[in-house]
Amino acid sequence: MLRPNFDFDALIFDIDGTLWNASPASAKGWNLGLAQLGTNRIISPEQVERVAGQPYEQCIDILLPGIREKIPKLLDTLNDCETEVVRCEGGKFFDGVLAGIRQLAGEYKIFLLSNCQDWYLNLFLDFSRLRPWLSGFDCHGLSGLPKHEMLLNLKDHHSLNDPVYIGDTAGDEMAAKLANVAFIYASWGFGKPEGKPITVNNFGELLAYLTPGKLK
Repeated sequence: MLRPNFDFDALIFDIDGTLWNASPASAKGWNLGLAQLGTNRIISPEQVERVAGQPYEQCIDILLPGIREKIPKLLDTLNDCETEVVRCEGGKFFDGVLAGIRQLAGEYKIFLLSNCQDWYLNLFLDFSRLRPWLSGFDCHGLSGLPKHEMLLNLKDHHSLNDPVYIGDTAGDEMAAKLANVAFIYASWGFGKPEGKPITVNNFGELLAYLTPGKLK
């Protein structure tokens, strides 16, 4: 794997499918909400994974087309139930993520950027205990912006010259392209890229790529 001909000055990580997988908890919460609303629909963790990386409202509209118009309380009920389950159960961190980010923070500024809701980001930070190693973060629930605009804001606000966005979906890849930011594809995640980006197959490989000659 070749090193690029420039040095990144910051690493911006997607969350779902890149750092952890909370799809079982999200699906469980949404199913509890659907049961409360008297529907017989069931959402699987695999279905959640297929829509991961998109804003909450879009995820629900894709998985439950037409239901939001019939049940005005749908979004609020599913959101409340998901919050409670994720707060209790959290997600499963991919191998090497937590120690790896702490190590990378010694070499780079580290940021998080996701289409998730603000409560979800806060719970991720609580479970991961990564706040001390982060230089900043943003999510759709905080800013209401699409990913590429959040990337541009991070670049501007933190005066970043050559950041790289690390994610697992074609949507992440496109956001990086629109923001003129380098992209690294995490192949262990939920999606597939449309182009041929730099690809890593596990977090150890990402460390080796970003800290050549420095791994112990």
